[in-house]
Amino acid sequence: MQTLAPLSLTYLPWSASAMRPSGVVAVLNEIMVNRRRSVVELGGGVSTFYIGRLLRQRGGHLWTVEHDERWAELLGQELAREGLGDVVTVVHAPLTPVESRWPDEESTWYEQRRLAEMTTGRAVDLLVVDGPPAYRAANAHARHPAGPFFAALFAEDFAVVLDDIDREGEQDIMRCWEEELGVTFEHRLTNGRIGIGRPGPAFTV
Repeated sequence: MQTLAPLSLTYLPWSASAMRPSGVVAVLNEIMVNRRRSVVELGGGVSTFYIGRLLRQRGGHLWTVEHDERWAELLGQELAREGLGDVVTVVHAPLTPVESRWPDEESTWYEQRRLAEMTTGRAVDLLVVDGPPAYRAANAHARHPAGPFFAALFAEDFAVVLDDIDREGEQDIMRCWEEELGVTFEHRLTNGRIGIGRPGPAFTV
């Protein structure tokens, strides 16, 4: 939270489902160090404001996808109140049935037509996946479709961040994405509980 202080302009409610402060710091570091400018976030909340504030300073745009219409509307209002409306676009995309690699589970994901229209003409260089909700056993792999969907939309140099990697479902997803996207994940189980995947093998010194 001390690290986030320069971007903590107003009070923001931290819920149990929000990305942890150390995870938000890792995302902001990724934006700063690797100059990410075209960012998509699946699941909006506290992190949306911090990412938007940094991109307002550094240049770039954030598309935040939210399945809950009421929450999407509230996010949009609060972002506009803070003057971030030109930096952050909130996209309401309801959950619709999709085919799953895990047929025994309920399988829904964001309405894909809305997402396809979202960043037309711009490659995505950072994808932050913190939605849709996947805390029940019946939808433990709900976030997997993000990898195959965005695979063709990534820039040559990109990163993907997955939240909640302390859960078995997200660990399965990281293994799948390493094969499907050609990335290697850095596991931060004790530092934000996020995974950060980048193209190629892991960097070793």
